[in-house]
Amino acid sequence: MTPAVDTKPAPSLLERLFDECAEELTRFFARRHGGGENTRDLVQETFLQMAQGLRDGKSPQHARGYLFGIARHLSQAAWRQRDQDKVLPFDPAVAEVAAPAGDDRVEAARETISALEPIQREILDLRFAQGLSYAEIAEALDIPIGTVRSRLHHAVAEVRQRLECEKTKLIHL
Repeated sequence: MTPAVDTKPAPSLLERLFDECAEELTRFFARRHGGGENTRDLVQETFLQMAQGLRDGKSPQHARGYLFGIARHLSQAAWRQRDQDKVLPFDPAVAEVAAPAGDDRVEAARETISALEPIQREILDLRFAQGLSYAEIAEALDIPIGTVRSRLHHAVAEVRQRLECEKTKLIHL
């Protein structure tokens, strides 16, 4: 009697990426665009563009970073198409951390991060919210890994310094 042979083909890179990253991409877009149908469309378009790139012969060194690079470009394109002054409603289902009402530290952190340069905010998000490695961030942003390290270091130092100043202000009130 012959042993049973698994005839199911090995999952493709795209299938593995979908399994590993679809939820992360959904959160990535939801934080930027408020969730809903638009978020699902952006996730789908990200994987379609990844599939097209793979079909066209691209073989990224860091597939996850390449995928988030596509997502970043799609997110920027969506913002350009949208009215920049429109205020998005807060969706508690999207929020990962619920801040206690009136917590000045959380508000100070949000303000501090929003005051950073866009590229610094992007690197902070990709590193800490999305969990990308330095190499994956470099691939996503199409910048050298040393630049990622430097910008991340400066962003964290700036946030730390501003929060210390804010803490000092609160103590002296």
